[in-house]
Amino acid sequence: MKKYIVILLGVLFFSVNIHSQEKKITIRVKDVNNKPVAGAIILFDNVKQKVWTNSKGIFKTKFKVAPKEISAFHPNIGITKIKYEGRENILLKIKKGNDAHVVSTNPKRKGSNSSQFNTIYDYLRGKIPGVHVSSDNIIAIRGYNSINGNMTPLFILNGTNISQEVFGRIIPNDIKSITVLKGPDTTIYGIRGANGVIVVKTK
Repeated sequence: MKKYIVILLGVLFFSVNIHSQEKKITIRVKDVNNKPVAGAIILFDNVKQKVWTNSKGIFKTKFKVAPKEISAFHPNIGITKIKYEGRENILLKIKKGNDAHVVSTNPKRKGSNSSQFNTIYDYLRGKIPGVHVSSDNIIAIRGYNSINGNMTPLFILNGTNISQEVFGRIIPNDIKSITVLKGPDTTIYGIRGANGVIVVKTK
């Protein structure tokens, strides 16, 4: 009988100990005017949390494994990131990016011949300011941090959301225009446009 009591006490102690290791955290998200930001997405180590900030800009949760970094993102404003130092109450201020704007290019303009490019990636390289295309065709738009560890922008072809695989098949000579949306201009796409949006129109 004593043996079972000892085992039961051990299980209870272990359960209480595990529960006590949970840490509470309250995050308040505000803009540069010190106003609460409702609907801000919170990320722990670039992993999006299921709940957004409430109408007062507040996010509360518990965790057992502390994140190294905490980010707050809002499509209308931008993103901010801090190193987590163990505090229970954190204030995050989201500031608009300095380079939030729209960049467009039209292949028909003087000195531009889209037929000289083999792929749309070749067309983009060095042609549109703020857009970087690596040698292995990874696209990143300047001024954006990683959301969920992914830097890939949203691709829109003639008004339809497409995958990067389909995007890569676009023939440069068919391009009528390419528009790169950054910052507040991505608002209409919500979280999908978190890493910027590349809008392509074909002839």
